[in-house]
Order: sequence, then C-alpha cells, then structure tokens
Amino acid sequence: MGRSFYRYADSVLRVAVEKNGAVRYPTGAVITSPEEELESGGANGFIPGIDFHATGRPGSISIEESAEGFVIRITLGEDQGVFGLGQEIGPLNKRGRIYEMYNTDDPDHSPSKTRLYSTLPVFYLISPGGCTGFFLDHSGYSKFDVAFEKRDTLLISVEGSAFDLYVMSGTPGEMIKKIFRLTGKPLFLPVWSLGFQQSRWSYPDEESVMNIASKMREKEIPCDVIYLDIDYMDDYKVFTWNARRFPDPRSMVKRLEEMGFKVVTIVDPGVKAAEGYGVFEEGKRENVFCKREDGRDFRPAVWPGESRFPDFLNSKARKWWGDLYREFVELGISGFWNDMNEPSIFYTAESLADLSEMMKALKNDGGIETDALFGKVVFLKKHYDHGRDFYQEDDAGIRHLHRNVRNVYGFNMARAVFEGLKRVRPEERVFSITRSSYTGIQRYAILWTGDNESQWEQLSSEIKMVQSISLAGVSFTGCDVGGFGGNCHGELLARWTQFGAFLPFFRNHSAMGTRPQEPWAFDDEIERIVKKTVELRYSLLPYIYSVLRDSSEGNSTMIRPLVMIWPEDRDTYQADDQYMFGPSLMVAPVYTLNARGRHVYLPGCDWLNLSSGEIVRKGHRWAEAPLDTVPLYLKEDSLIFSTEPSQYLESAVWSRIEVKGFVRNRAVFDLYEDDGTSEAYTRGEYSLKRITVEKLNGGILVDISPQEGELKLPEREVSIEITDGDRTYRTTLADSSEGARISIK
Repeated sequence: MGRSFYRYADSVLRVAVEKNGAVRYPTGAVITSPEEELESGGANGFIPGIDFHATGRPGSISIEESAEGFVIRITLGEDQGVFGLGQEIGPLNKRGRIYEMYNTDDPDHSPSKTRLYSTLPVFYLISPGGCTGFFLDHSGYSKFDVAFEKRDTLLISVEGSAFDLYVMSGTPGEMIKKIFRLTGKPLFLPVWSLGFQQSRWSYPDEESVMNIASKMREKEIPCDVIYLDIDYMDDYKVFTWNARRFPDPRSMVKRLEEMGFKVVTIVDPGVKAAEGYGVFEEGKRENVFCKREDGRDFRPAVWPGESRFPDFLNSKARKWWGDLYREFVELGISGFWNDMNEPSIFYTAESLADLSEMMKALKNDGGIETDALFGKVVFLKKHYDHGRDFYQEDDAGIRHLHRNVRNVYGFNMARAVFEGLKRVRPEERVFSITRSSYTGIQRYAILWTGDNESQWEQLSSEIKMVQSISLAGVSFTGCDVGGFGGNCHGELLARWTQFGAFLPFFRNHSAMGTRPQEPWAFDDEIERIVKKTVELRYSLLPYIYSVLRDSSEGNSTMIRPLVMIWPEDRDTYQADDQYMFGPSLMVAPVYTLNARGRHVYLPGCDWLNLSSGEIVRKGHRWAEAPLDTVPLYLKEDSLIFSTEPSQYLESAVWSRIEVKGFVRNRAVFDLYEDDGTSEAYTRGEYSLKRITVEKLNGGILVDISPQEGELKLPEREVSIEITDGDRTYRTTLADSSEGARISIK
C-alpha cells in the first residue's frame, strides 16, 4: 500500500493512499492548488492532535488494506461529537450510527435509511478542547461506522484501489473556509433565486401554469419562480415540448415574464432511445453514451422507457450536453432542475430477467417461504445495484466501472449544465438545481434534499439534514416545503413554510396524486399565515442577499449549526433542531402537530425575541409560538436589515432600508447590493456599505461607511431602531454614497 503526505495551503494535509499499480478515480472536487510533499514522519506535527502512527488512543488514525479496498480507523475521545457527512438521515451528531456513501434514489426518507441522493463525505470531530475536519475524496462506495460497533472508533470502509483523505484543524468557522478553498466557493446566484418558488408534479399544461401564476398575483402572495416538471415534455424526451399541452412555450414564458415570474424546467439524464429523436441520434453520432463492458451502449429504462445515459465523466459528453440547453435559454427559460441523476434506473433487460428467474420459484402453497421470496423480489426491484452493469471513460481514455465513479455522476451533470449555460449567456448568473451531488457541487449548482414526505417527522429530519449538508460547504440548500409525497395538512404547511422561509432555497413542491398544497389550498387562516411568512422572507432580503454574497466570497455558509459557532458549549451538540441563518438570526422552527411553543437553547449571549421584543437571557428557554409565529431571535451585538416586501424581485437594490439591532457593545454588518442578475458586479457595479453600531454612555453611535463600488443607488431613507436591552433608539436619515455618522441619545 502506498501512502504519501502533502501539505496544502491553509494547514490542510492531504493523505494520498493507493494500492500498488492502482488507477485513481477522478472526482473533480478539489480545486488545484500548490502542495508540498512531506516526509511521512512530519505529518503528525502538521495537524495538531492527529497521530498517524500510534493507534488506540484519542486522535490516532490508522489506514490498512482490505480485500475490498481500505479501512480507516480513527479513535474517538469520549467528549467528541462527529458532525457532517452531508445528506444523511438522523441527528446532526452522527455518533452511534452507520452511514453509506453511494448515491441512491430512495424517496423513503425513514430513520433506517443509511444513504440518499448525494455523497458529501466531509465530517468534523468536535469537542470543547478542539476541532479536526476531514474530507474523504472518493467517488466510489464507502461506509462510515460512526462509533456503532465500537463506541470509541470511527471505522471507514473504502471500496476500491485509491482515495485521498484531507485533514485540517482550526475553529469550525476556519475549517468551513478551508473546505471552500479546497473544493470551491459557492455560486453567487441571481437575487430571484431567494424568492418564493412554486412547483408540482405536475402543472400539466399551459392553462394550469397560467392559472397558478394569476392566482399568486391576484392573492398578492410574493412569488418569483414557477416550475415545469416532466409532463411539459413530448413523451418524456428531454429538450422537447408537448405540442398539445404547451402549444406556444415562447409566448407562455413571455407572458409569465411580464407578470414577474421566472420559469425553471426539469431535465433528466435519461435520453429516450427513439429513432428520429434528434438528441438520441446526435448522442449516438458523437459516441457520448455510457457503455457496457463489451462496448455496447448501456440500455437502462427510466421515464421514457429504454434510454441512454450521457457519460458525464468525459468532457466531450459534458460539452455536448451543455450545448443542448441553448434553445431553451433562447426561449426564455431562466433555470434548470437536474433530477434523476444518481442516476436513477427503473430496470434493465438484465435486471428484469433476474427478477423473472426469481419469480419462477413462487408457489401458491409455499406459505412463509413464498411470502419471503416475494419480499426478496420486491426488495431486489427496489434496490437493484446497476453499478457493475456499465462503464464510464475519463478524458485520459481510462475506463472505470460505474460503481467506482457513481458518486460524481450527478456532480458532473451539474458541471456540464453550468459550463453550457455560461457559454450561452456568460454575463448572466446561473441558476441550476441538482438532486444528486458530490463535494464541491456548490460551485456548479444548488442542492435540494429530494423526495421527502408530508410528515411532521420528516419536517424535523429536514431541519437537521440541511445543516449537515451545509457543513460540507454546500451553502445554498433547501427542501420541498410541505413535503413532496403524501397528503399535506394545513398546519403542517404553515409550519413547514415558516422553516422554508429561513432556508436559502424556498420552494413548495408536491407529487402527482397528492393533496394540493399551494398557499391557498387549505383554509383562509392557513393562507393568511403562509402569505405572512412569505412576506416576512421578502422583507428580510437585504439581509439574506448580503449573507448570500458573503457566502459566495467563501467566508461562511448561509445556514450555520450552533455547534460550529459555540463548539466549547456541549449543549449545542444536541441543539440541532435550530440554527443560525447568517450571522445574526437564530431560527427555531416548530415541527410538532398541535404545538403552540417549543423549547429553545440560546447559547453564548443574550438574545432579542423578534416576535415579542423581549430580551431573553442565554440558556434553555420555552418559546411561545402560536400557529402564525416562528421563533426568531436576534443575537446580541448584531444587526438585521429589511425592506418593504415586493411581489417579485427585479434587482437587489432596495428602495428603503430598515436597520434593527440589539447592541450592548458593538455590531457590524456589510450591506451589499447590485443589479441582482448579471456579472457586472465583477467590474465594480455594486454597492458595499459597512454599518457599525457602537454603544456609548447615554446613547449609540451609528457609522455608515462610504460606499465601496460604483453602483448608483436611488434616493432613499434608512430607518434605524437599536435596543441595548434597556432603551430603544430610533432615527431616520437620508442614505448617501458618502456615508454617514450619527449619534443617537
């Protein structure tokens, strides 16, 4: 076994491990940066607290070969929590369970699940004494036994012939920055991506789509995006339109644009194998489809029936695929939703044959044996692993069994889309969503959590999952508000919308055959609460957009688990049903039926309850939360910014700014504005103002720095309301590019 140590910038150690003569698997996750090879003996001092040679004591790591690949053993201290691992079911602290990294389409997000759509193998060992971060860069299967078999051991089984392990130390906040520098900064998305978005599988025709749009505007519920699911296509053929249901898509898109709506269409990787279908014929000519071992095309069945999968591991296939989006972009489509890209496979001819052989043994009078065999047939259909059925080829001409590179299939599809859209409209920011992903996806697309269910338990699960995803550096994430599968309930929609309003991605989405769950689908009270919540989201966009920009600079994620800010406080290790949204706002969603309040933990300092205006001391508290209220807290010595909510977003320049703060010492926030859609900000067309509030004897001092950037802002007022816990100070001043400095007594 070969093992080499490399020093990266920012105190990151790369451990490159391979079997003799191994072929390495390309992932594309890591941004190329200078590295220096270290003597193996020098690694221990490079990362404090990590010993690569001794075993059996906290902080030690061993790496050994196994029949399937490798085994990594990390000895855990009793006080260490294990946080991260991306899109996994369960608590934020992963200690005590088993998890798998193998991208899988599984809409049953039950507690027993060990793998879902994405592989994000970034994790942190956190204790009050310190923090160590890890990224296992491996595109094939791996399993994490996180102190399940042995309570003091993290056991990682890695299948294959090579992998890289990146190790880093520092505070949790510092390590998030290192993850960004290693795997890429998040996209700076268009401002409308922060608006409310409405979807269903499906709004099946133009009339349905226009009815939804008209009703949103009639009821004055802010909304920026409407989605088209698979039924807009002709016979599920990607990059086509059903001429009967959508006779004039260009006209429809234009009318929606005039109403303030963007349109996002779904695209799957499965290309229908139909003679005369242009995408299929062109893919055959270009020879860009995945192959079987003997060189024949792999022939899976998905929505369109027999299909072909583009080989996104190869840059030629990515270029071909990315260019297919041009026609839709020129039609006016604003963004794309990449689904089924684990890739999901319904069956193949070979898997059907296997199932048929098993079913031959079914008997009428077999009793428990027949029942057990029937269960095996159903299980095999659902969990058939096609990873060994086909191959992909990288740019070096090396063929890889799909199982060994499966976890980057969706990542590379999203990469193809991003690169294609930048070729078509280089001056516009890209909006692309993916269901399947790998570490580093934040530089190509946003990630949503897939096909959840309309259940209170899954609302609770999503609160934890989006935090785990954020810990991998995937800053812009969210879930299907209201739940995708099953029938939503009015109270559940209200509470889920309150949670969704404080996620980066805020979309209501539901499945065919389920109860409708648009904002007006229940009674007047639920509609009023949903509308109020959406308006709250839009009012806070000056704050949220500034947080988005800061994240795109690689400074932090938008969602921040409490443990990453207060790692010295062990109570935050369990407080995973609440989180920080940006640097100032604590969000504590209600996720229990019939609840009119919930327990919250307020760490580190005192907090301002934004609903009641009450100052709440740090510690464990009860939060009153009637159905129209989500518990929100403003951190001591911090600021938030708001404006009048609009029906949709045309730019990220606000006509009015309201500053609210809880300041006992000093608070600072950088307010960022630009046109909200283009790349002009890279050429100086933006406004950045630092607002500083300091507590003085008998009053406060507000300092607004001179504007950085050349964006011309409209004449407007800035309203300021600051409390120090005893008094509230208010004033209004005219905004100016020269800045302002004012003392309020």
